Formats: sequence, structure tokens, C-alpha cells
Amino acid sequence: MLDAQGLSLHVDGDGRLKTMVEMAEQASVRVAISAVTPLEVRRSGKVGARLRFLLARYTIAPVSERVIEAAGELLDTSGLDGHECLVDALVVATAALSEPPVRLVTSDASHIPKLCQAAGQVDGLDEPRVITV
Repeated sequence: MLDAQGLSLHVDGDGRLKTMVEMAEQASVRVAISAVTPLEVRRSGKVGARLRFLLARYTIAPVSERVIEAAGELLDTSGLDGHECLVDALVVATAALSEPPVRLVTSDASHIPKLCQAAGQVDGLDEPRVITV
């Protein structure tokens, strides 16, 4: 699963992200993003066209009622503020409710790891492994 920065780097042609995604696809691993992530990464022009092309290839995970509930549980468990970390909590909840094993690609070294650790403490959620880029 790519968070906004992971997707943004890939859209911008980052070689490391491109290689990671290609390796995942070659191994028949599903590349997914939360439905909120494209809004964070919106682009126009040629980069916007590349974003739309990539989004057509990925699984877009919906923000369901269960995802919203899980995001609240993650915020409560981690002690993070909902206002500041709302989108991160939704992305981690989406990952934590996905079929494991899940790897969450992010550049966030503060909120995302705390929320992923919190997922390991909440019944019914799996702790996504963080891959920092």
C-alpha cells in the first residue's frame, strides 16, 4: 500500500519506487492505495495524466464505515490527534484491514509508524510493516 508520499514519488518518476512497484507486480503482489490518497496527490498536466494512468493499475481501497471506526481506534490507541493525523489514520486503518501481509510505503517517520504499531494492539487489525522511502 502506498501512502500519499509513496504515490507522489512514484508519479514523479522516483527510480526506487518504480523498482519496488515493478517487483511487487512481478511477484503478483497487489499494489493498493486508500481512496483518500489520490486527493492528497492531485496533479494537473502531464503529471496528472501519469497519476490517472497509475491509479487505473492499482487497487483503490474504499473508506468504509469499518475503516473509519478502525482509524478512530488507531488514534485512541496511539494517542495521536485526530485533526492532525486523520488522513494517516485512514490510510493505516485501510492497510491494517487488508489481507496480510501488508507493507505500507511512506516517508512519514513519525505518525505512520506509531499508527501501525497501534494496529498491532487493536483486536481485528493486523500491523502493517512500514517501508520508509
